Amino acid sequence: MENKIYDSEIEACLDSFCAEKGIADMSKESQSVWNAALMYIKKIVFPDTKQLKSSILFKNGIGAMSNCNAYDYELVDHICDIYIYLSLMNDKEVSINGFSFLTGISRDTIKEWGNGNKKLSDKAFKIYKKLVDVRLESLSGKLATGKQNPVGVIAILNHFYGWNSPYAPDANRHRTALSAAELPRLNEVKTVEIAQDADRLTDSGNDKSISS
Repeated sequence: MENKIYDSEIEACLDSFCAEKGIADMSKESQSVWNAALMYIKKIVFPDTKQLKSSILFKNGIGAMSNCNAYDYELVDHICDIYIYLSLMNDKEVSINGFSFLTGISRDTIKEWGNGNKKLSDKAFKIYKKLVDVRLESLSGKLATGKQNPVGVIAILNHFYGWNSPYAPDANRHRTALSAAELPRLNEVKTVEIAQDADRLTDSGNDKSISS
């Protein structure tokens, strides 16, 4: 029941933000406006991260009962799914930063969940991994649709996922778009092809003149 309440509250707050800002179609707004919407939702739905903490108590080192400041990872994972769904529906990048804007969970904490040497929980690691993997899909999807200038997207993919690296996974390499530096090479190839075609036409004309 609690999860469904968060579903409706988050969507209602997003609708309120759009109404206040006169936004008819969030998918046409910038990533910055989307981030502002996430921060708006956070202030209303998640004013304190305590509500995302675990209700399970353990005895700490001094014998007192405590949740050891742990998050309720099942609840956080559910909210992560809502965030991803709304981001994709509105054609926005999924990111750790965006999820932090929505929930108030610090970026450092989320990144720590992905630290294989300090995993607090398998569930926490899966949340981190989901955000990283879906970010890649959301960015590559922007290249595929062609709705956005690819230069910025390519820069992010190159920096965070090594799409131009010879060590990048094959699955990424074959989808890699041309970088801005590579684009002039197309013109060079075309110039060579045109010159070769002109040479062939000239040779053909000379042959005809000789035969006549």
